[in-house]
Amino acid sequence: MSCPMTKGYDFSGSHNYYRDMEPRSGGDSGTTISITFHKGKTTTSTVGGAITGEAKVVFVKASATFNYSFAWQWTNSSTYTWSWKVPSNMRHGYLHAGVKVKYTKWNYNQTQPNCSTKVLRSGTARLVYKGRETWHGKS
Repeated sequence: MSCPMTKGYDFSGSHNYYRDMEPRSGGDSGTTISITFHKGKTTTSTVGGAITGEAKVVFVKASATFNYSFAWQWTNSSTYTWSWKVPSNMRHGYLHAGVKVKYTKWNYNQTQPNCSTKVLRSGTARLVYKGRETWHGKS
């Protein structure tokens, strides 16, 4: 059996997380805390392990794979302030402001004539996809 020599990207180990862009605000049970997300705060997507010029290709391929509109660079366009009352069942709580990020591992593979896959390059990517987010919790 023979396979055509093909090359392509694949993504694995993906998960979403939040990235703080302002110092968190904290308070004790029952208090109302607030946070301001200031205009002009900027964050950038990162692609590690890529050769020169490849980072944007990984970025575009990831956008198609995950069906997200990632931003290579995102800047907060206005100043926003949010408030949150720390629930009575929480001894101390925090309010955060920032962006949502997709973390993923990537490989650039080549299918061999014997149908096995050879990894030519690999790395990780942290891709910004949702700006102006707030979240709260115990940390």
